[in-house]
Amino acid sequence: MRSLNFIAVGQNLQKDPTCDFTGIVKGSKGYLQAHFSFDDEWSGCGKVAVFTRLGKEYPVKLSADTCTIPEEALQYSRFNVHVIGVRDGFRIQTNDLKIEQEG
Repeated sequence: MRSLNFIAVGQNLQKDPTCDFTGIVKGSKGYLQAHFSFDDEWSGCGKVAVFTRLGKEYPVKLSADTCTIPEEALQYSRFNVHVIGVRDGFRIQTNDLKIEQEG
């Protein structure tokens, strides 16, 4: 299993610079995971990663700030991801980040 690591600082989502995002091949299933690191603004939030492809959204609830990327998002040469966090009277959402795939 391979993990793609992301960092969320407030509403800014970025690729973890220590993670290798090269050589991702489209069409995998149950193989790619996404792991997110969050700053204090996200404290106490329930978090959902939303993967999008061709205008369709595939939301996944995070467990220990990690999830398996849905296979539906991995069928083409790129997909996007953003994260939403919610707690009582508070909602935060990141920018959309594009991920390129090969093959």
